[in-house]
Amino acid sequence: MARYKVLKSIAHNFAHSFVSLMNYHRNDYTMCHLARRAKLTGIRELRINVLERSAGPVELLSPPVLSSVENYCKSFGRLVTTGGAALDMVAEAELKVRIAFGRAIGKGSKQLHARAHGTMTITDDRGRAHIGRVVESYECSPLR
Repeated sequence: MARYKVLKSIAHNFAHSFVSLMNYHRNDYTMCHLARRAKLTGIRELRINVLERSAGPVELLSPPVLSSVENYCKSFGRLVTTGGAALDMVAEAELKVRIAFGRAIGKGSKQLHARAHGTMTITDDRGRAHIGRVVESYECSPLR
């Protein structure tokens, strides 16, 4: 029997995995790729519609970020079913990642200090929202 109560854990786990140090693409953490694009564009929030497999704004979607988004969206159904729910219980699934910047530590530091705030909202087929929130900090190489 599929259970609704696991959807909150699934939301947390999805958000945590996406903003974590385990999400590494090409030559750096996905959140560092995202932080550099956010710094460059001034746009601080990425939105991912997981079921539709779409993300934006496009200015934040560098090739490594886009590749990561695609991979995570593809694996969402498996995460839901292995978590004990059924995918048809999920009406909507959206991940928002907001980037905040900190101050450089030490004189002349070129490191980019960023914090990723991930909020995953899974709305079930009854209209109830299941929300998972995570925060992760990074020290990234400067803009290239």
